[in-house]
Amino acid sequence: MFNFFRSLFSRKPAPPPADTFQRLNEVAPLRSDQPVSTEDRSFVCREPILNRREKVAGYEFLLNQRLHKRFSGKSPALRRAYDDVLIVNLASLGTGSLLGHRLSFVELSPLSFDNPQLASLEQANTVLMIDPLDDNGELSPGLAVRLAEIKARGFKVGCYLRSEQALEEIVAFCDFVQISTPAYDGLQIADWVRRLRKLDGNGRLALIAADIESSDDFQVCFRAGFDYFHGPFVNRREDWHPPRANVDRSRIMQVLGQLRSGVEGGELASSIRQDPVVTYKLLRYINSSANGLEHEITSIEQSLLLLGRERFYRWLSLLLFDVQKSGYIERVLTEQALARASLMERLGRRTRQEGINPDQLFLTGLFSQLEKLLDRPLAEILDSVAMPPAVNEALLTGSGPLAPFLNLAVACENGDQKATTIWAMACRVDAPSVNQELLAALVWANEVLEMDD
Repeated sequence: MFNFFRSLFSRKPAPPPADTFQRLNEVAPLRSDQPVSTEDRSFVCREPILNRREKVAGYEFLLNQRLHKRFSGKSPALRRAYDDVLIVNLASLGTGSLLGHRLSFVELSPLSFDNPQLASLEQANTVLMIDPLDDNGELSPGLAVRLAEIKARGFKVGCYLRSEQALEEIVAFCDFVQISTPAYDGLQIADWVRRLRKLDGNGRLALIAADIESSDDFQVCFRAGFDYFHGPFVNRREDWHPPRANVDRSRIMQVLGQLRSGVEGGELASSIRQDPVVTYKLLRYINSSANGLEHEITSIEQSLLLLGRERFYRWLSLLLFDVQKSGYIERVLTEQALARASLMERLGRRTRQEGINPDQLFLTGLFSQLEKLLDRPLAEILDSVAMPPAVNEALLTGSGPLAPFLNLAVACENGDQKATTIWAMACRVDAPSVNQELLAALVWANEVLEMDD
């Protein structure tokens, strides 16, 4: 399952040109006497969108929330400036090709459809989200022609639905329709779905329930028949309970503790044999094609010798997130933990700072979510697995050399522009590096989870 030692990328995307951000600042500076730096503007945020299997089906990509709010509904010049920066960022990162079959949702003004950088996006899985109505609530003039042209280039189109006006026309040219569900009660939401399904004669239209606040609201939208789900509910922990897994986590944590305390291989092998699932997964992993062995390994002792203690510790730690029959909370939490761990490790390798151990950064990110997964105090968990002192320091006290990387990862997840900028400086990484490694970490986490589907 956890084939995390193979390289995922053969190329490194170039960072977006600095003059793009300068142009945006010239069009709409925050303050005329205090221009905003390129660093402050260039972090890309992403928000997960789930499908009916309660798995991450794609991401909505945007610049930080402050910029998004400033430019939404503003003049065409300001809107195009925002779109220009966003498109250049996504084109430089190669989001479409790296995310595979997952969708990339990008909010644009139809005025930006002629942006030459759009050609750099992956058309097959990029959904351009638009507001089809003008300020008077009417269908924007010439919109149908623009949409026909952009769809002919291979892009998918989605519309934000905020009124009943031009409903038939909207359904006719859209692949996706998004509804902000907090504006309606349960009966109204169900009625919207019925009406849209009736207008969609060939069943090609996908419906997105947006801005969902709670798990209860998610259930309402799910029962109503939406195809995709998006909003703050994804990261909330209402009615939390530990997910069911097919591995014995107590056994795993026992072996992790033995590894750190220096127990010999024979005793480790004896502990592993007591859990047939872990034994199976270990032998399956060691004999996978990625490891390139000439002969099949059937002994746990041989597996441990080939892997080494540190590599085995990391592999075993990932088994703690081997969740089966889980709902969206468990799936999102697991993906977030894996992506956080990978991001911290990648940034640690980039900075090459003295005293920064990338493997310890990986463990810090991974174990930072384990308290929620196991529903146990973090201090108790860390005590049982004997983590390195630097990892304990970052997780329990928020201090030490690894803590800034954890703070940076959390700030990226929260879309907190100010905190992201501060902690990126503390970690000695720039915005393009954070964007590139964040996307690479998401891809890695997605691939790991897909191996278990």
